[in-house]
Amino acid sequence: MSSTSNKDRQLDLMMNISLVTGFLMLGIKMYATVVTGSAAILSDAAESVVHVVAVTFAAWSLRLARRVSDKSHQFGYDRITFFSAGFEGAMIILAAGYILFEAVRKILAGPEIQELSLGTGISALVVVINGLLGFALIWSGKKNGSFIVEANGRHVLTDSVTSLGVMIGLLLCMFGQNPWFSSMYFDPIFAILAALNIIKEGFSLIRRSFLGLMDIVTEGEQLSIEQTINSICQLKGVNSHELRVRNSGARYWIQFHLLFDDHILLAQAHETATSIEKLVIAAYPNAVVTTHLETQTRHDDAHLDLPESHSALK
Repeated sequence: MSSTSNKDRQLDLMMNISLVTGFLMLGIKMYATVVTGSAAILSDAAESVVHVVAVTFAAWSLRLARRVSDKSHQFGYDRITFFSAGFEGAMIILAAGYILFEAVRKILAGPEIQELSLGTGISALVVVINGLLGFALIWSGKKNGSFIVEANGRHVLTDSVTSLGVMIGLLLCMFGQNPWFSSMYFDPIFAILAALNIIKEGFSLIRRSFLGLMDIVTEGEQLSIEQTINSICQLKGVNSHELRVRNSGARYWIQFHLLFDDHILLAQAHETATSIEKLVIAAYPNAVVTTHLETQTRHDDAHLDLPESHSALK
């Protein structure tokens, strides 16, 4: 069994656990909503509906991203990773809009809640389960280089934070008596706070999705790859320039130029370039590395003949 299949199996397992847990949490929260009439628990349940839809799409995207390139997708399918994260972020924001609507409606109508102890206990259970699952998904996603799984983990963790806010709101309903307003209003107030937190996380996922779809890599990623290539080239006794990097979600696409002595044999230069490419791939597994061979004295003249877009990073 290859290490790649082991990684894929671990990611599939984590997504399946997330999906099953999502359905379980949705059932528990819907039951708690019916029993208590809590706007905050209803908001939590609405977020779970969105989570089930989003994680189903994410699980499909995870499998699609592994498909090999073909005539219609010559660079593979792994950019679905960023689309999936953006979809999940949009679903989160949609859920937050519904939560805000219900919370305001409860405030205007006057909140009425029953079985506060049961609702608080269920929220505490959800906090623990989703908190542990969220951290596990984020860890697995980062370890295995899967933004889809990491994004799902952040969604689950947001769900846990939402449930924590719900629990605090219910506790204040139980023990937060004050002379200014009914403690029952803590329930829709914390539902609104939970919705604002969900919106924040949703826009964060959409932003990361946008950056990925626009081929924007972070300064840290660019610098790390550049330092790695410079070290390898120094070891091989050649110079490099025109580094270009994109992250397609599951892998890096790296291209750069190598500068050789004017009188080097083509076979020798190609052998050196191949060894450099292999070392870069060893540092960044699954990366697609492309090099362009040039001579020291003629490369400036060659670049003068290229369009500006090709020589901007010289």
